[in-house]
Amino acid sequence: MNRDLSYAKLKAFNDLVRFVGMSSSPFLFHVELEGKHVYFIQIMSFGGGRMIYYAELDERISEKYIVFNRFRDEISFSDQFSSSGQSAHIPIFELEKTNLFTGYPPE
Repeated sequence: MNRDLSYAKLKAFNDLVRFVGMSSSPFLFHVELEGKHVYFIQIMSFGGGRMIYYAELDERISEKYIVFNRFRDEISFSDQFSSSGQSAHIPIFELEKTNLFTGYPPE
């Protein structure tokens, strides 16, 4: 585990989407580690440290965007971006590799 980072694994992918969908710059990174599809975001904490929030899935999301409807609390997927006041279109950025997770799962 990278000692400069703190990690928080969310129990459900939907919780990660809700967390990111309510942020000022919604996006997620994706990388495959140890046969798991890890979706995560890195943020700076109040103390100046870095925090990784992540969730893992057994299958890769094939679409480019996660669509989170904030008013109905619904999550869907799309390859097309659409601007809507009700929904956040969260792009998924595919990483080839990263050193944020020096071992997986983080301890």
